[in-house]
Amino acid sequence: MLVPENPNATSKNLQQAGTSKNIHRLTTSSTMANSPGKSRDLDHLMEQNSTELDFLSAYGGSSSEGDGKAIFSALQRYLKAGGVQTKLNRKKDSIAFSFGKAKCEPNGCKISFEGENLPLVASDLLQAGFAHGVLDDNREKGSVVMIEWGAEQRRFIERLVEYFTHGE
Repeated sequence: MLVPENPNATSKNLQQAGTSKNIHRLTTSSTMANSPGKSRDLDHLMEQNSTELDFLSAYGGSSSEGDGKAIFSALQRYLKAGGVQTKLNRKKDSIAFSFGKAKCEPNGCKISFEGENLPLVASDLLQAGFAHGVLDDNREKGSVVMIEWGAEQRRFIERLVEYFTHGE
């Protein structure tokens, strides 16, 4: 590689000195990247493609603590909308329903469920937004703490509701 005698020499000076074509390509690409309107930053791409990036949540990135009251409240509304009868306890911090119970905890909402041949596998309880998931070997009992209320949690509850109201 040729090194210019003058350290302050620009890439234009290097090109005129007969350097390799690689420096010319580097100069051209950096000029294009710096031109307005032609470059996109990561935030712009993520915003534009946000619906296509949902799969990234499977790789984690969630906190181990959530807002238990908000998640518990959202779960109650979701079960009610799904036609599931629930009974709120006196302290108003847990509910019981035909296939289990849910309890508001400081860091999330613990849901316990029980039934024959549950439509779940252990990895369902290990997704982002879940913590402390347990499913017994014969798939008849399980529990998990929901620390987020997102698409995975709604889909999880929806699967249980559908199984117990239509399939069991």
